[in-house]
Amino acid sequence: MDGIERSDLGSRRGRVDRINALSDDLLVLLLASLGCAAAAARASVLSRRWRGLWTHLRQIVFRGVALPFLEAAVGRVSPAVSLLEIHVPVPVPVLAGRLAWLEPAGIRSLLRAAARTKPEEFVLVLPRRSIQCVIDADLPCFHRATSIVLDSFFLLRVPDGVEFPVLETLSLTGCIVVDLDALLSRCPRLRVFRLKCRVFTPTANT
Repeated sequence: MDGIERSDLGSRRGRVDRINALSDDLLVLLLASLGCAAAAARASVLSRRWRGLWTHLRQIVFRGVALPFLEAAVGRVSPAVSLLEIHVPVPVPVLAGRLAWLEPAGIRSLLRAAARTKPEEFVLVLPRRSIQCVIDADLPCFHRATSIVLDSFFLLRVPDGVEFPVLETLSLTGCIVVDLDALLSRCPRLRVFRLKCRVFTPTANT
């Protein structure tokens, strides 16, 4: 019996690590099956070789990553992803059950970081009960985006020179749009437009 146990132990030590023997492309596909970039990043504890592979996913979905860490995480994403989807979680409750409000500056910075990933599809969802006031933000250029979904309290402006040349679907929920005509004029291929928000049209100076 002792001989059998030793033989079995030796065979286990001699086994080939078939997962780590896979190519990087196949490992990335394996991480993609987790459906969450944060979960894929945590999987790096399994092997040194896995570290950083999540940044090469074509579809990046962030759930449960606190706002202070999101911009850095998004900044590690390889450009030209097919999907960047961000669900900002409710901040951890602080004293007396009060919420730590999401900082507008952090949201604006996150938007700019997201634009740098050059996604084909972009989704940003913020927990409304964690926003103390409307977030005044310029909508950065997503020149590869065919679909943009924003769900939160934004006061959106489109700066001069910002265009969305291939955008086909635009969904805005809970937003306030400053000069809707200007926004739509920057989207020459727009086919689907969903708007659940207020619209401000600036008056000409006299």
